[in-house]
Amino acid sequence: MIEFNPSQLHDNQMYKLLSGSVVPRPIAWVSTISEAGGLNLAPFSFFTVASRNPPMLCFSIGPGVGERTGTERIHS
Repeated sequence: MIEFNPSQLHDNQMYKLLSGSVVPRPIAWVSTISEAGGLNLAPFSFFTVASRNPPMLCFSIGPGVGERTGTERIHS
């Protein structure tokens, strides 16, 4: 495993790291834990760089095309 400390990277290094994370378009694996302790791991192909300082990627959650088996709608 390779770890990066953002505070030790120059702006151009952080930019290359973040832009290399989204091009070519890989899958972002996003994990969550529900209030009841349920685990979820979901693939997202629609994500991009949100900021290099602080370093952040963002992904979009939407209904997609049609309903998918196993999809849960969470209402707030």
